[in-house]
Amino acid sequence: MAVLILDIESGSIGAALVRSNEFIKTWREHLPLRATRDVGLLAAETEKVIQNLLPAISLEAVHSGEVSNISVFMSPPWGKPNLETGRPDFVPHLQDMLRRESGAYFDLPLNFYTGAGAAAQAMRVISPAEDKYLVCIVTHEMTELLLVYNGAVAGHATIPHGINLPLRTLRTHGGLSDAEARSLLRLGHQGQAAHHLHDTLSSATEHYAQEFKSAARELFDAYAPERVWVISPMGEYFARALSQSNLADLFPQGGTVSALRSHHLEPHHPAAVEHDLFLILEALYVRYNQK
Repeated sequence: MAVLILDIESGSIGAALVRSNEFIKTWREHLPLRATRDVGLLAAETEKVIQNLLPAISLEAVHSGEVSNISVFMSPPWGKPNLETGRPDFVPHLQDMLRRESGAYFDLPLNFYTGAGAAAQAMRVISPAEDKYLVCIVTHEMTELLLVYNGAVAGHATIPHGINLPLRTLRTHGGLSDAEARSLLRLGHQGQAAHHLHDTLSSATEHYAQEFKSAARELFDAYAPERVWVISPMGEYFARALSQSNLADLFPQGGTVSALRSHHLEPHHPAAVEHDLFLILEALYVRYNQK
């Protein structure tokens, strides 16, 4: 039987039909990149993309066999850990919409999890020997910081900036299309286009690094981790952004910033090189927690 995974983040919607280690089919739809952020518009566009994806997912599920489980992973602003209560917080309106819309295609209950929970679980599997580190999860409009100590999440914070910060900057001040801006971030500071846009991109990069330091500093009251793991489709860009910023005040004893790459995941999921990073993390979570 297959498991349906839905990944609801702050600017794109992903989905996967997974059977054991096999990805039967994956989807990823990006929301339009607006000039400004509006939570109401973000919610409306998120719902629209989900409604458009479900028929295609249902049709693929009919061809692939029975779906036994629907696991929904929600990232800020839709879902996040609550360390005080020990239970995650979700936006009820979006949960109700997902139940209603999925119910038209699947006679199954939905299991809700946070994207942060999937990332934390994956890091425990990937790097079990590390006992102090910060996980920086960068989605389109938001960033989550997870402070991990002895395998448990000891602190959580969010930053109201993500992938769309440099994308907006490159589109507005660099004259690039959305596709060109995404390609530039994936390539890093390479090529003539990157050189021409160096000042434009550097301003966005430094702004993000300052926001990161402000949020991280509040988490480091008890101790400072020795490594930052960046998890994002644009992980190389954001890891470089933090590495090139002056983090000495956060890490007086020194530290490293690393982007989570497919080769870190491949020993635990053979399809990691070929597929969506967040969907791989969530597939690992489902495998380890729903046996």
